[in-house]
Amino acid sequence: MLRRTYALVDLEKIADNIRELKRCAGTGVMAVVKADAYGHGMVPVAKKALQCGVTSFAVATPDEAVGLRKAVPEGMILVLSPVEREAYPVLIEKNISLCAFEAWHLGEIAESAKAVGKKARVHIKLDTGMGRVGLRTDGEMAEVLKVLRENPETLEFEGLFTHFATADAADLSFARIQLSRFCHWREMVLAAGFSPVCHASNSAATMALGAAHFDLCRMGISMYGYMPSGEMEPGLAKLSPALSLWSYVSHVKTIAPGETVSYGRTFMAGRETRIATVPIGYADGYRRALSGRGEAVLAGKKVRVAGRVCMDQIMLDVTGLEVKPGDPVLLLGEQNGLSVTADDWAEKCGTISYEILTGLTARIPRVYVHEE
Repeated sequence: MLRRTYALVDLEKIADNIRELKRCAGTGVMAVVKADAYGHGMVPVAKKALQCGVTSFAVATPDEAVGLRKAVPEGMILVLSPVEREAYPVLIEKNISLCAFEAWHLGEIAESAKAVGKKARVHIKLDTGMGRVGLRTDGEMAEVLKVLRENPETLEFEGLFTHFATADAADLSFARIQLSRFCHWREMVLAAGFSPVCHASNSAATMALGAAHFDLCRMGISMYGYMPSGEMEPGLAKLSPALSLWSYVSHVKTIAPGETVSYGRTFMAGRETRIATVPIGYADGYRRALSGRGEAVLAGKKVRVAGRVCMDQIMLDVTGLEVKPGDPVLLLGEQNGLSVTADDWAEKCGTISYEILTGLTARIPRVYVHEE
């Protein structure tokens, strides 16, 4: 590794989070490793999950699924979203499960499976209130079940699933409405003689809505150590963020009162000020919205970003601290009781921890500990 700006991923913390979420679920679990495992690294995370006994995985795109199958030769890999028809043959050949929810969609999948000479594994998606994709009526369900009955040689009805819109809210009333709709369509499926794996719970529902656990619970953001939202009741699960972000001081200087730092001259020294430059910027995922607001841990203290975040560098106000080039800088993580979290960044940037973590770009090397 030629760069000393890097993300350190503690895979044992991911293992601990999996064990905690298994405890909450009381049933099977599925590791959601889309978006490069929320920025943590899809393959290393999946391998650690396998060591923890996880055999079901979820991704968002065909490319993610094919890449994951190389690391996970057996077990369920589900593409959570519908994919292009051109991807069907490759996914079917590799025993990767497809999302489907319309009769014509299933017909296309069946045709591809026939051409490949192999059954396609499908999970039927229900739109119980998320409003993205999925079947929405009894009539649509009846049409889907008809196609499944007529194509037993090419279609394996492996799963039935939905996604909650508000399971991370303090008020779970709409989540319970969604659950009721899911149960209604599940009964239609069971009455038709099918017995798919049923999964509805995301991270939030895994911790807060026991009635939605069914056969599998999907572990998303919480597998990486974060609660889905600040509205959730504290103490539902003991989670530890697995990723820390490090860089170093590349330059230190003293500026006089009235001198400015970075683009736009938004930071003007009101006194003699020590400024440390750190080689990380918004091209790495260190958000420009953290200009003048972001914090880091350096020399045993929390320090603040001075001026605007640049594409490749930030500056920190280190006045009063003994700081020299080469000193390590903690940008995300915990050290000696001082912490900066993805939730902290999210609050300052007006977003959520998911976007912060997935926004750490590939320019930042990932370094793994407890990798076996």
